[in-house]
Amino acid sequence: MRKSALLLVACAALCGCVHALKPYNQPSEEKLRIQTTNPQELVVQIDERAGTPVPADGRVVVNVPALERGCATYLFGVVKVKESSPYDVPAIQVRRGEHTIRKLSINELAKLPVDEQGYRLVRVE
Repeated sequence: MRKSALLLVACAALCGCVHALKPYNQPSEEKLRIQTTNPQELVVQIDERAGTPVPADGRVVVNVPALERGCATYLFGVVKVKESSPYDVPAIQVRRGEHTIRKLSINELAKLPVDEQGYRLVRVE
């Protein structure tokens, strides 16, 4: 019994935390309709890439590339203590000049209402 307890303590000390990488998100094309009084003053930026200017009608199509992979963290390789997903990263930013005025994740974007032409409605103050 004592040897098994000692072995368990040794395993716990040597194992620590285990990180399991999640798959990348699927790259996608997203149709957004930015709803504000002056949409042409805004830019939609994905992660740290170059932004896409928003035209006066507020409709813009952006390409969402594969983002940083998510990760699940397990204590001693068994108990999940944390999980992240590329779908939960707020990588989609609506910017006015140097200021980010709205951040969205792919999951948040999927929950937004859609207009009759398939554009997701993004309200901006």
